[in-house]
Amino acid sequence: MKKIYVVLLLVCYATAAACQTKVENNVEYKSVNLAEHDSKFLALKDTAQKYLTIFIQSVQKNDSENKEYRFIVKSDFLEKGVHEHMWSQIYLYDKHTFKGTFIDSPFKLKNIKTGDKVTIDEGVVEDWVIYDLKTGKEIPGTLYNKF
Repeated sequence: MKKIYVVLLLVCYATAAACQTKVENNVEYKSVNLAEHDSKFLALKDTAQKYLTIFIQSVQKNDSENKEYRFIVKSDFLEKGVHEHMWSQIYLYDKHTFKGTFIDSPFKLKNIKTGDKVTIDEGVVEDWVIYDLKTGKEIPGTLYNKF
């Protein structure tokens, strides 16, 4: 009887161990290091800047009490020479500046955390997306959907 119990215990343990995902192998949680002048990244940022007027006009049409759309931008955050490119939810655009809330999780930076209020100059926006909260999908034609 003990042998059956031990075998069942080992089978359960092996099954549970096989089902676990290590965080370091999970793409969702990986940080990517890019060269400072990475051509693909810079091309994507140029595209984001080229179509930024669409995003700005959408933000301006909707006030901070908006319940239909979620406006998000990716920008560079810098701390002691360390760069991280992360996402913020935007509520307001005024005088070439976005105001919003930081919604990402930094890997290396220590002086910013999820929920912090942020001000982002339009010139540093690297990517953007508009979500339709009713459908839960990106708005067709937004930059995030172009690639």
